[in-house]
Amino acid sequence: MRFGWLRCALMVGVLAFLVNCGGSSKSTFIYLTSQGSDPGTLSAFSLNLSKGTLNSDNGALKATGKSVATGTQPGPLILDPTNSFAFVADFGNPQAAGNDNTKKTGDIAAFSVNKDGSLSSLGLTPPKGIACESLNPVGLAIDPSGKFIFVASQAFSNVDANDTCSSPPPNGTPAAGVVSIFTVSSGKLTAVGNVAIPVPPGPAGSNTPTPSAIAVTNSAAGNFVYVTDSTNATVVGFTFDANGTLTSVPAQFFVVGNTPRAVLCPPAGAFLYVANAGSDNIYEFTINPDGSLVAISATTTIVPTGVGPIAMLTDPAGKYLYALNNGGSQITGYTANHVTGALTPISANGGTVSTGANPVAFTIRSDGSTTGNFWIITSNFGGNSVSTFLLNGPTGTLAAVPQLTAPVAPYGIAAR
Repeated sequence: MRFGWLRCALMVGVLAFLVNCGGSSKSTFIYLTSQGSDPGTLSAFSLNLSKGTLNSDNGALKATGKSVATGTQPGPLILDPTNSFAFVADFGNPQAAGNDNTKKTGDIAAFSVNKDGSLSSLGLTPPKGIACESLNPVGLAIDPSGKFIFVASQAFSNVDANDTCSSPPPNGTPAAGVVSIFTVSSGKLTAVGNVAIPVPPGPAGSNTPTPSAIAVTNSAAGNFVYVTDSTNATVVGFTFDANGTLTSVPAQFFVVGNTPRAVLCPPAGAFLYVANAGSDNIYEFTINPDGSLVAISATTTIVPTGVGPIAMLTDPAGKYLYALNNGGSQITGYTANHVTGALTPISANGGTVSTGANPVAFTIRSDGSTTGNFWIITSNFGGNSVSTFLLNGPTGTLAAVPQLTAPVAPYGIAAR
C-alpha cells in the first residue's frame, strides 16, 4: 500500500530532478505541486539566483501567474531534458467509493513551460489499464533523450463497472505494482503498456511488489531503468530498447536495506544508490554492462544517513550527493568518489542541515555564477513550507536562507 496516501507525513518520495547550470540570467523559476485541494495544483515561483530568494509576500511564497490544475494527490514532478515540459505523477484515490476506476486510478499530468515561466496544461494521461485494478503512480523518470517516461505504479484491486472478475479481493486491497511506460511527443503522453515487477521467492501473499521510486541511468551507464520495491527490500533492474520496451536485467532484483524509498543514478559514471527509509542508510552499487548490480569496490558499501531518507540528488558534476531525510527533517551531504562510487560524509559544519518538517522532495539549481555554487530547495510536506540552502561548490556545505510558507501539502518540486 502506498505510504501516506491519506496525507500522512511519510510520503513516497521518488525524485527525479533537472538542473540548468551556469546561465547568465539572474532569475529563474521553481515549480511546486500541492495536495491541498482536489484536484491538486502546480505553481511557478520566481527564484533570484543572486540571493537564493523566492518571490514572497509576508513570509509566504507568491506564485508567478495562475496555478494550474493537476490530478488527485499530485506527487513527484520532473522536467524534460530541454526544460520545455513538466510532468507530475498524480496518485489518484484507490480507496474511493463505488466502481468507477476513473476516480481511483492516478495519472501523469503534462504541462508546457512557456518562455515567461508560466504553465499550460497538456492534459492528464492514466497508465494503460489493467482489468479489475487501479494503477496509482508514485514515481516517474524520463530517459536522457526525452522520448520515454517510466512510472512506478502501485496497484490496488478495484473492479470497474465494465470488468468481469473471478473472486476478486475487496476493493482497495494492494495488488502487484508495475512499471508503466509512456511515450513522449512535444510534451504529450501516450500510455503504451505495463511491465510486471519480478517477485522474489517467499511465502505466497507476503511478497506482493510495492514500487516506491524509479530512476533511469545516464547515457554513459547504458539504457537501464531501476525501480525500488519497498515490500521486498529490493531494487529491480530493466533494460530498455529504442521503442521503450523493458526487459529484465540478469538476476532481476538485488537486495537492499529496509523499505527502500529512493533510487539514483548520478549524471556521470556507472553507479547506483538506493536510500532505505526503514534502515536509515544508502546502498552503493556499480552497474555492470548488462545492467546487473554489484556492491561498489570499496571498504564501505552501506553508508549511514539520517532518519527516513526518501529522496536523493547530486550536483550536475556528481561531485556531491545529498539525501533528504523525511523522518529527521534534514539533508545529509556526501562527497562521491568518481572512481569507486564510494560516498564519504561531508564532515565540516553544514554537511547536515535542518529543513522544515517532513521534507518529501528537493531540487537544485546553479546560482548563475562561475564559482560553482548552487541553490538546493526542499518541499516540506509536514511543515507546509520550503527551505532554501546555498551549496558551496568548493566544500559541499549548505547554508540556510530564511524558510518560506508554501501552499498546503507541498510535494513535487523542480527548478528550470
